[in-house]
Amino acid sequence: MATNPIDGSSVNDALSHVFYVTSWGYAADHWFSWFVKAINASPEVMTYLANEGSRPKYFPEERTRAQRPDLIKYSRFIADVGMTYTAIGDCYSYRATMMQPVLETWPNIVRIVQLTRHPYAWLFFHVRWRVTNMRMLGGEMGPLEHEWRYACDHELFKRLGLKPYEKTDVAVWTTYQGLLKMNDVVGDTKMPIRQIPIEEVVRSRDLFCEIVGYLTHGRVSYGEQLLDQIYTWVWRPFRGETTLRAHPAELRQSWPDWQIEAFEKIVSREAKDNFQALGYQL
Repeated sequence: MATNPIDGSSVNDALSHVFYVTSWGYAADHWFSWFVKAINASPEVMTYLANEGSRPKYFPEERTRAQRPDLIKYSRFIADVGMTYTAIGDCYSYRATMMQPVLETWPNIVRIVQLTRHPYAWLFFHVRWRVTNMRMLGGEMGPLEHEWRYACDHELFKRLGLKPYEKTDVAVWTTYQGLLKMNDVVGDTKMPIRQIPIEEVVRSRDLFCEIVGYLTHGRVSYGEQLLDQIYTWVWRPFRGETTLRAHPAELRQSWPDWQIEAFEKIVSREAKDNFQALGYQL
């Protein structure tokens, strides 16, 4: 086994401070940003927030929005960046199904968890993120153009007889896009990665501490005073955010008929069963 020339530790040991939190997509959902900010409240932890998802928005010459850096190289990179931290992690840049190389190369060394969200709330943020042009600070439309050209199965939506739309009807076609992506939950839940509803984390300090302990191999803990502060942020928007209510039952009641029809036609029975297995009522 290769060793670190500085302290003689194994290369695997040198990666044990790296962790990943995967998700179905961040989309400026406050509870997802809350989790990252909560973890970063410890001076011993450095965590990226959807870093590799945002980067291609501003550096499209490097890669497209559909691509991500090689996970083995990226893991070594953040291990180097975070060498002076007790733990360093990336949240939401990757989906669970992308993590196989890490699971094979560093089993139980580089820790991974998946944070889930009620699909109705997830869809709300997915659509809103795109309707607001993904918070592109320069106003460029490239990322949304990519979504229209490559991330939507327009022919499928047409064959299903769904409500027609134009390119300018962003709320309609991104709703269909989001519903189609919901079917990916089937593959995600087959990965040997613990799936944890973010709704449970915001309600339970013990669960938050359990997750931190797992991701950091028990090396990082949070005192009661810091936890008190962290949990005052659960309902408080951060800079750049607005107060948004995303109660799943209320969202479902507000759906127009065309969206109800699209949900039934696009989301598979297996996907719905997987959401319910995660504890979500549909």
